[in-house]
Amino acid sequence: MKKSLLSKQVIQNFFEGKTTRMQNILIEEWLENPANRERYFQWLDEWETENPQFTPDVEQAYQRSLDTVQNKTDLPSPNYAAPDTVARANQGALVGRLFVIKWVAAASIALIAGAYLLSDFWFYKQYETGYGEIRTVVLPDSSRVTLNANSVLSVPRFGFGTREVKLKGEAEFAVKHTVDHSKFIVRTPDKLEVKVLGTEFIVYSRERGSKVVLSQGSVQLRSLKELNPRPMLMKPGDVATMSMQGTLTLKHSESLSTHQAWKQRLFMFENTPVSEIAYQISEHFGVNVVVADSTLARRTIGGTFNASDPANVLKVLSDVLNARVTHSPPGDDRAETFVLDTNHL
Repeated sequence: MKKSLLSKQVIQNFFEGKTTRMQNILIEEWLENPANRERYFQWLDEWETENPQFTPDVEQAYQRSLDTVQNKTDLPSPNYAAPDTVARANQGALVGRLFVIKWVAAASIALIAGAYLLSDFWFYKQYETGYGEIRTVVLPDSSRVTLNANSVLSVPRFGFGTREVKLKGEAEFAVKHTVDHSKFIVRTPDKLEVKVLGTEFIVYSRERGSKVVLSQGSVQLRSLKELNPRPMLMKPGDVATMSMQGTLTLKHSESLSTHQAWKQRLFMFENTPVSEIAYQISEHFGVNVVVADSTLARRTIGGTFNASDPANVLKVLSDVLNARVTHSPPGDDRAETFVLDTNHL
């Protein structure tokens, strides 16, 4: 029933203020799916192209919408209005072109889904990768981003003039140098700021901290957790790490191949503790890897492993370590688990 009600025509009726209260509720539920949200904006673009009204001052309108949301003033009420009120609000508001109509449509949906208005979704398009997945994204300025598994890249939905993105996970950036020398900025959840002009680098940002690996060009880092953050400059071959407390550490002339191996779907280790290997397998594939023996966890190994499947990686690893692996399938309340232990004779 929901599939038939929430056709493209129903969503376009919503843009025109012609939907019923029940359809508005169904649209709210439909928008909980990220894939539907992107489809919504696609249909909105199509509808606006077919129903042009006027040519707005895009930059001014967009900045005004940002100021409104950031100051939390004059926001639409999240309470449901009567059907005719919703229709009049939608019909009267959704008359702008391009970015103006996108924001006004978002404000209209706030009448039935107010919680979405203040989230990053309305202002950022998200590119996500699942466990074990690698994906390449070309940005509006022709910069290229290759996302590692279990990562999220957030790109401004309404224009890309500032060239600022957000990253959670790991990605390699190949930044396009512009004629006006505009900066490109990557921000991470733990307040690391990576600022560049045109270069190639990898940013890693997960629960245990952040890391930047520079292969070409130059990069400037700042830890915004500090009261007076000082810029740290990187050169090719440098690897910078930021602790959970916000402390930046820089190492020079590092071997970059181990940091870049994931692009070829490989794990590459150089005197790496087994405990660290287990962690990398866990975050890449979304499984639990437990090293049951503390002595085994401290052992270090080197080598290159195919990263296509966690079971295969652990099988090769157990052969190298003369250890054994036991496997527990996923349950209702836990992920798939692998236990690596000493091979007792």
